[in-house]
Amino acid sequence: MSSQERFGSLFAAAVLLLNAGPSALLQAQDFDRPVWDTRGGAYITVEQMMNRLAGADVIYVGETHTDLAHHQAQLAVLEALHARNPSLVMGWEMFHSSQQPLLDAFCWGWIPEVEWFDAIWWEHTWGHPYEGYRPMLMYAHENEVRIFGLNAPRAVVRGVRTLGREAMPDSLSYWLPPGFWDRITLPGEARYKEWFLQTARHMPTATDEMMEGMFASQTAWNEIMGWNVVKAFNIIPDENLQVLVIVGSGHAIFRQGIPTRVAWRRPELSQLVVIPQTVEAVPSASALQDEGLHEEGDFVWFVPPVAGPGSPD
Repeated sequence: MSSQERFGSLFAAAVLLLNAGPSALLQAQDFDRPVWDTRGGAYITVEQMMNRLAGADVIYVGETHTDLAHHQAQLAVLEALHARNPSLVMGWEMFHSSQQPLLDAFCWGWIPEVEWFDAIWWEHTWGHPYEGYRPMLMYAHENEVRIFGLNAPRAVVRGVRTLGREAMPDSLSYWLPPGFWDRITLPGEARYKEWFLQTARHMPTATDEMMEGMFASQTAWNEIMGWNVVKAFNIIPDENLQVLVIVGSGHAIFRQGIPTRVAWRRPELSQLVVIPQTVEAVPSASALQDEGLHEEGDFVWFVPPVAGPGSPD
């Protein structure tokens, strides 16, 4: 199937989401649920959360990549923050920093979607269902919200895991921030590393050396993306600048990962993390405290399941 044919099928699946209008769609799906404020230990309204997010320099909204409900939550945050601050830009895990000219051309309306989709090579660059991301991309395209590519080619992260410091060729080391190898673990990331190693240890035969290599590769992702978040503040001379980061939840959980790396470079930047969780019913406050969800982010947004082409099985 050609890129154009693939786009045609994706367009047919996603156009209903776009035509429904994001606000109407979110309301119809009962997204106006209470949000758990992890620092306050209480539920707040979605509007209260949005007002709090509007005061931060960097806002992370996590996702499970194939969950449409998470993408709709991200879209709601995008709309709310951009309405409050036209200086908002976005940083996306889904794109490489080398793709910035294509991202700028699309967000500033210089290239139509079908041509951009072909040029960005979505299936190779990211590969998860496009229909989940399309409403956010089209909002950026129609409202000239700049998107920054935060990531690097997968070969870089694979090289960190399999080759190590001494064997990494210059063509891959080029993508790593200076001093990366001395910052595999930063102070304050012990909880994050423990969570990652527990989550990643799915192979009974995995050795400690293999696990350390996997954590180094995760750190490479976080370092590269954090470095590129900071670059936005370094190159855009706007005192009202905010960066909304669209990223897998595992890169910002416990307010660590990318947030830790951004704070290492620019400790004065305020950061907030939203972790969407898809549930049929909102849990009680006592259940949340028992399950330790107060640690997952600044806000846990319990969103309802959304059926569709991009939803998990």
